[in-house]
Amino acid sequence: MRRNPKDSRYELDEEREVFVYKNLHKNCWSIKQDGLVKAHTTELNLYNCAFKISKAGQDRVRKEKRKNVHAGIKGVIKDDTFERVWSDLPEDMMVEVTYNPYKNNSFVHRHDNSPRYFACIVKMRENYVLVDE
Repeated sequence: MRRNPKDSRYELDEEREVFVYKNLHKNCWSIKQDGLVKAHTTELNLYNCAFKISKAGQDRVRKEKRKNVHAGIKGVIKDDTFERVWSDLPEDMMVEVTYNPYKNNSFVHRHDNSPRYFACIVKMRENYVLVDE
């Protein structure tokens, strides 16, 4: 995980909620907390998650045909209870979720396009996102 260690405002508190979104310019995940992007990474596990989409941002993407940051996942990086239960869940026992602002109104399961709003664990990898079934 790449961080900015020189400025204390950019210290990431892994036990507090973060908002993570796909950074299309850097091809990584951007981790936002307290309104600031505090880190970038290509892999991350989040616990106690909610999938968030700004309807206004989604409408703007559809109207302008130009992507903007309007969707992501809220959760915590460190949670002892959730980590104890979920961190060893093998990836082959998880399902992939995706989001396309031109096709979907929510995050959806890749295999059947059913909506997904919450997850106990989300494993974010460079090119895909997995959730508990």
